[in-house]
Amino acid sequence: MALVAIASAKGSPGATTTALVMGALWPRPVVVAECDTAGSDIAVRMPAADGGVLDGDRGLVTLAAAGRRGLRSDLVLSNTQQALGGLDVLLGLRTPEQASGVGTMWPQFGAVFDGLEGYDVIADLGRCGAQTPQNALMRSARLLIMVCRAEPSSVVHLRERISVLAEDLDPANPHGTPIGVMVVADPKKRRDAVRQVFQAVEQMDVPVAYRWHLAYDPEGAAVFSGSVRNRPDRSVLVRSARAVTGEVARVVAPFFVEAQVGAYSSAPPEDDGEPDGLAPQPWQQPATNSGATHAD
Repeated sequence: MALVAIASAKGSPGATTTALVMGALWPRPVVVAECDTAGSDIAVRMPAADGGVLDGDRGLVTLAAAGRRGLRSDLVLSNTQQALGGLDVLLGLRTPEQASGVGTMWPQFGAVFDGLEGYDVIADLGRCGAQTPQNALMRSARLLIMVCRAEPSSVVHLRERISVLAEDLDPANPHGTPIGVMVVADPKKRRDAVRQVFQAVEQMDVPVAYRWHLAYDPEGAAVFSGSVRNRPDRSVLVRSARAVTGEVARVVAPFFVEAQVGAYSSAPPEDDGEPDGLAPQPWQQPATNSGATHAD
């Protein structure tokens, strides 16, 4: 049970797609929690496990309402839903205006996500500024991954945001939250643009413990926008994400705790936990180091 936070500094570098593809390839039980105050993307991008529509009114807001007197693991799981392929998701705000309904719950979200017995949680925080409320959730994370593009403007904002967040996260402290950088870029630019981003990060005063490259692949990313593709496991995105996901999962593995026998399950009692008529996706297998395209 470990919380991995994924955020961006500016624009749309692919934080939501990164969270979804990592969740799909995660080697342990996982929940992808949408914690972007700008509003939910998953509800409009992904169909439900049965091919229907995800319930946009069930998710972070209903969890906040149910947990006013104390958040518990069973409340988190009872507010999750299964997207196509069997991925457990906790949908975010339907609109930015719903942020007032969440209020001061962000620190509590972080604590309960990090303590969700039997599950890791990958939280998509979206764009994080100096005062965005979801920043409070990062303090409970075992790892913060900042996603950026291999473009000068993106790198400038990345460096600035890491410097600001490090004041609270204290990544140099063994008890702080370590920071990693995920560069989304064309694999053909790996040797040049991606390495330049890594070098720029290395020159910072703030320690960045991990650096990864995730392939920019619009066709592969379409799978995580509800567009079904034959053999998505062969896409450049999924091939690059396998090794990256495996490494991230190993980083937080020491914090994972198996669920106790008889623990609450997110599936209804009458459900066997498997979507009717849908086989598991071929790319939902434990991550390995094969087919890696990330840079060192």
